[in-house]
Amino acid sequence: MRKIIGFTIIGICVLSLFLLDPLPARAGTMNGQISGTVTDPTGAVVPGAKLNLVSVATGAVSTAISGTQGLYSFPNISPGIYNLTVTAPGFKSYVQNGIEVAMAGVYRIDVKLELGSAVQKVEVSANASPLNYETPTQGGGISPETLQQLPLLVAGNPRSAIAFAILEPGVTTGGGGNPYDARINGGLQSGDEAQLDGVSMQEGFMSQNGMVSLYQDWPMTPDMVNEVKVLTSNYDVQYGSTTGGVLAAVTKSGTDTFHAGAYEYHRNTVLNARPWGSDKRPKDIEHDIGAYVGGPAKLPLLWSNRLKTYFYVNFEAFRIAGGVNQPVITLPTMQERNGDFSDWKDSKGNLIPIYDPATTQTNPNFNPNLPVGPGNEPFTRQQFMGCDGQHPNVICSTDPRLQNSLANQWLKFLPSPNLPGIVNNYRVPTPVPDTILAQTNYWLWTADQYYASKHHFGEAVYYQAAPPKFNSVLPQQLATETFSDPQYSFIDRFNWDYTISPTLLNHAAFGYQNRNEGYGCVDAKYVGTIPQIAGVAAHNVPPVINFGDGYQGFGCGAGVNERNITTRPTAITNDMLTWVRGKHQFEFGFEFRYIAGNVHTDGGQSGTFNFSDAETGIPGIISGNSMASFLLEQVDSADSLFLSVASDYPRQHAWAWYVGDTWRLTRKLTLNYGIRWDMYTPSVEKWNRFSFFDPLGSNPGADNRPGRLAFAGSQWGPASFGRRAPETLWERGFAPRLGLAYTLNPKTVLRAGYGIFYSQAFYPGWGGGMSQDGFTKDVAFSAAPYGMTPAMILSQGFPQNFQRPPFIDSAFDNGKNAPLYRPFDANRLPYAQQWNLSLERQITNNMMVSAAYVANKGTRLPSRLAPLNALNPSLLSMGNALNDQFQPGMTSLDGVPVPYPGWIEQMQSCPPTVAQALLPYPQYCGNLQGLNENAGSSTYNSLQMKVEKRFSGNLFLLGSYTWSKLLTTAVDNTQADATTWSGVDGVLSPFERNRAKGLAQDDVPQSLSVSFVYDLPFGRGKRFLGNSPGVLNTLVGGWEMSSIFHASSGLPYYFRSSYCNIPYEFRMGCIPGIIPGANVFAQSKGSFDPAKGPLFNIDAFQPATSFNFYAGNGPRMTTIRGFGYHDQSLAFIKNTKITERLNFQIRAEFFNVWNWHIFENPGEWGGRAFNNDVASPSFGEWNGSVSNPRNIQVGARIDF
Repeated sequence: MRKIIGFTIIGICVLSLFLLDPLPARAGTMNGQISGTVTDPTGAVVPGAKLNLVSVATGAVSTAISGTQGLYSFPNISPGIYNLTVTAPGFKSYVQNGIEVAMAGVYRIDVKLELGSAVQKVEVSANASPLNYETPTQGGGISPETLQQLPLLVAGNPRSAIAFAILEPGVTTGGGGNPYDARINGGLQSGDEAQLDGVSMQEGFMSQNGMVSLYQDWPMTPDMVNEVKVLTSNYDVQYGSTTGGVLAAVTKSGTDTFHAGAYEYHRNTVLNARPWGSDKRPKDIEHDIGAYVGGPAKLPLLWSNRLKTYFYVNFEAFRIAGGVNQPVITLPTMQERNGDFSDWKDSKGNLIPIYDPATTQTNPNFNPNLPVGPGNEPFTRQQFMGCDGQHPNVICSTDPRLQNSLANQWLKFLPSPNLPGIVNNYRVPTPVPDTILAQTNYWLWTADQYYASKHHFGEAVYYQAAPPKFNSVLPQQLATETFSDPQYSFIDRFNWDYTISPTLLNHAAFGYQNRNEGYGCVDAKYVGTIPQIAGVAAHNVPPVINFGDGYQGFGCGAGVNERNITTRPTAITNDMLTWVRGKHQFEFGFEFRYIAGNVHTDGGQSGTFNFSDAETGIPGIISGNSMASFLLEQVDSADSLFLSVASDYPRQHAWAWYVGDTWRLTRKLTLNYGIRWDMYTPSVEKWNRFSFFDPLGSNPGADNRPGRLAFAGSQWGPASFGRRAPETLWERGFAPRLGLAYTLNPKTVLRAGYGIFYSQAFYPGWGGGMSQDGFTKDVAFSAAPYGMTPAMILSQGFPQNFQRPPFIDSAFDNGKNAPLYRPFDANRLPYAQQWNLSLERQITNNMMVSAAYVANKGTRLPSRLAPLNALNPSLLSMGNALNDQFQPGMTSLDGVPVPYPGWIEQMQSCPPTVAQALLPYPQYCGNLQGLNENAGSSTYNSLQMKVEKRFSGNLFLLGSYTWSKLLTTAVDNTQADATTWSGVDGVLSPFERNRAKGLAQDDVPQSLSVSFVYDLPFGRGKRFLGNSPGVLNTLVGGWEMSSIFHASSGLPYYFRSSYCNIPYEFRMGCIPGIIPGANVFAQSKGSFDPAKGPLFNIDAFQPATSFNFYAGNGPRMTTIRGFGYHDQSLAFIKNTKITERLNFQIRAEFFNVWNWHIFENPGEWGGRAFNNDVASPSFGEWNGSVSNPRNIQVGARIDF
């Protein structure tokens, strides 16, 4: 740690050396560079030539001098259009106009001077070559003009420009086309790095970045950003914190000329096609409305001969109504609300009896050794028969329990059913938007200042404001929704580019972002209207009421908005010094990240009360009704969260240092080499108020066996862990990079590279690795077995026979669910080894083709392979004896001793079975799966091909093809706990890890994307109708067409069995094997029709009945693939020039223009469109998931 502090002090001093002016800047390390050689007509080098690079947008001038070997470099150029002027004594002036510099673009412009006077001028208009002669980096971007013209969907969020990153080779999106599901060159989903104006977009303690940040949480529209870029492999040493790629955007800025505009993009239900298999269109009305203005700020103190200031302001308002189907739910009928359940019948019309819990009598003939069922019930009850004893299932209206029931205080707010029947009898009148940002305003402010010729300062502020929402399925008094709170979030960027000399430049940046999310309850303001249950932790919101039998529940329980807010602030600073010396261009830099979270918990305290049919039924027969139990206040289970600490504050720091060099060994060969050092501290809590599993510490409540609940820090007495986090700090994150570029001829370049890239320290689960066992207690009460007696009577209040927290006790979790487990070695960062070999060929001045071999080897990736508390499958031979339960007083059972005295009585959350006693840590119920376990690995190999034509001659074209294979043992998404979410990973025993490696659940062997923008050749000055008069030209001129086509292979299927008679202590699921020679398909994929039956042939798999203490021999992921994906979007755009500078545009964009339907559900967590459970009666059947139908989006804008 002393070394870290020392490095940090040095870094601050280095930064301070260059931060001589307090004004901020906005350009970023995503700047481009131009370099080359100045020669005379004979090819000899010309030293001392002066080069001026002038920005067309602002007039800013950068200067360079060619060195003794004729080399020059502009290493830190903001994206834009430039003109280059070269002068030298005895030579004519050389001028090259129209050089387009893209984000992170690396360009070579060799200048050949002609003999003559400097007043003579050689002027050319030509862009730089599209080839990269200098670095091994793979990637690409979308230019400003193209961003505006390609079709971009408004879909639950404003248009997000970073979505175009999926057009590049190596970027796949699983079984669909959703950019959120992007995976870059075999890296982890959601494991990529995003940058805005050269600063990371990491979202505090949530471990979120990349597409999550730039596409979903902070969408940046084409009117906010100037350009987007994706670096997919072997990027510069300044980039890190990713196993895949780097996504980047640069915000727009003002220019010498004023620009302004307004626009709207609109989706409407009537323009959409019906989803396949549906007879109606879901309501979908979306508006993306905006306006912008930018230009020079010619005001006192902001504009002078030495100082120029530019500004840009954008506002967007996103509104959505609908976006989901109107849900159909089940409400109690009007007669049921009055105690009449004579309508409670099964599908055959048979009355399901409702019994009176007050008449419960123990059955003296009950035999506990026989199955519970008709004739062997543990107790008996009498059926309700109405006031006159003649009406089955009717509770007498004069019954005091019914008359005085608290249930009436909820039911009086419940609407009447509007559909027939006792189930699915209420259609919600108005769809409830399912997006948290349904009604959101966005602001972007940017400012740029150019001081003299040496300083460029910039600032960008992005602000997102989502007002409170009070939409709910039920009336607000009963609302279950939790997305009512305002979401006020912002991003701040400061940058400063300082040209110390023509060969020495410094870039410094600071960024801050904080996403504010609250999850209060829509029903919170009715806390005084709905009954408050005595004895719970707090009466901050109405209690939660849940039912069985499919009835819609009441209440949210998440707490009050102002006390239930989570913020995720991140502060980042970075600095890079570039030094051009002879044939070398050196880079020295560092980065520091302050990663935090402020989590305020207010939920769960008002209590959750669950009602089932058990309290009004008889076990073993179909009987009872949960709504009847509610009317009688018979609670089946209840819990309330008692807090001694209502907030936690995760904290983490990250450091990176790097040095690199671009060395031009010869005119044809350039070598890149460097090294980067990354370190992330383990996540800690600001006040050490968190607890976790210590596998080595003695447990005082388990006869001092290893394995205890430990409390962070040293202030908690014997329960203290002794340090602030379970992991040991890892400081060996050295990442070398090596690359070369060899110019075979002026139009052909061979490039190769290898590098190690460390990622951030992930803490899946969106909690920052925090747990507060001992500081909080979820007090729960349950009914007696079979509902013989209730957990409580609702109006009598929550039982009080328990102790309140805190419990600073290492034995607190004994007999309960296992504590949070963070492996001691998990701070060793995940990393990827990337290597590539590519060949690029220039076809024309604006067109190139390339072919590349790109590989990625992931190591120490997030995984679910090695839970600590699991049994060896060899013990399955014990069969049913594993489920035998110890009884009080026993010392052994089936030859297995009691783990320690008191163990049997200690077990609360799981039964004291033989299997539980055999566990390494029998004091805990659960597998002790490491939250941030990183024992996974992956291998990715690919062939990638690309053709790109920069916009010229009325056409932009980008085509990419990827042929790849991704094998992995890791989880596929950095946030996915596989056993909970996807069912893909985590089903194999930790003793069978050799079976874990297989295809990734989103492995896409082939992917093709083609996009183009074409100015149609009609109208004045064009090929056809070039001399059209005014009216005709207005009609036929100004038309553009653009399109995106995407196609990819189907994803691999996996199969499971929900019938799996294996005790949970083995932490393994049942994977059916495929019968050799059997055809797994019952129908051909090419002609599949859901009406004709299932897709899969059940007889091709091991039967579910075989999984009795046997887990099957199937693979984690098969090589059988689902339906391929294909989609095409098309846009028609009409521009009408009102004046020379005023343009009016209308456009129509067609998404899935041919209305193709794909039977697939790509699923963020590995979902599929077909039932893959061999134990299910509907195995192989389509579950209704299908690709989106055709959507038509219209837009209009006016630009000045």
